[in-house]
Amino acid sequence: MGTNIRWGWLFATALLTLFGLGLGALFLGVTILGGGYYLEPMDLRGDHPLNELLSPSHSGGIALGVLGTGLMSGMLLYTLRKWLVRLTWLGDISHWLRFHIICGVMGPAFILLHMAFQLPHGMISIGFWCMMMVAASGVFGRYVYGYFPRMAGGRELAYGEAMSELANLHAELVAETANERGDHVGRAFATVRDFEFEASSLFDLVRVNAQLATRRRQVNNYLGKADLEESTRAQAKRTLYDQLKLKSGVETARVAGKLMRYWHLFHRPLAGAMYVIVALHILEAILFAGACSRLFTLFE
Repeated sequence: MGTNIRWGWLFATALLTLFGLGLGALFLGVTILGGGYYLEPMDLRGDHPLNELLSPSHSGGIALGVLGTGLMSGMLLYTLRKWLVRLTWLGDISHWLRFHIICGVMGPAFILLHMAFQLPHGMISIGFWCMMMVAASGVFGRYVYGYFPRMAGGRELAYGEAMSELANLHAELVAETANERGDHVGRAFATVRDFEFEASSLFDLVRVNAQLATRRRQVNNYLGKADLEESTRAQAKRTLYDQLKLKSGVETARVAGKLMRYWHLFHRPLAGAMYVIVALHILEAILFAGACSRLFTLFE
């Protein structure tokens, strides 16, 4: 059973990696091939050979817009997956988050190609800036989300679970080094044991990262000097690293939770406004601009 889960995790990771790389390659390819058109001054683009393909109102530009809109809409699947949390056969939520992030990055990128790097006007400009703010706030939200303590499988831990896991890791470390009472092992353990702080702001979360990196280096240095078997040293290092990460997560989860609540108040209304405006834009393009017929000319 465990092997099947592991292979499933690896398959999903590989699939997401290929998905992201494929989108990135497509974006780069279109940008390079259409570079001459995109760099052309606006008043001269109408005479460029690629205008009939890449302008926002022609087949290629419309196709890029469809792709970008599809990716932005695909982000909603992550929200749906969180609502259906008990349907484990749908896959790990952490993979859906990665899919959400890929769509949130590449969707706006292809929308920019659809617009031929022109700033929009009128109502759609509101949707565009909503999209850009949604993308920017998504980066911030992912940063804060990383501070919540997690198990190896990626499931978020409650505070009580995190403290229990920390105690288990402590016991594991003691068992691993029971026969090695060197001074360096004690210093490595003290480096983790004394890792205490009180976070109350976003600045404190940033400061935690610096302290975490410093203490990881100290642990690595002390264990490197200890008289340990290589396998014991490697396992002790992993356990101490896990302790440091878990302690930082436990201590900062409260601040991260508060920031995430504020973030949702900002992110969700913007996303809602973006989707409404995009839907109106698509409806207008289909009903009054002949977008569908122009798109189909791409396949003729």
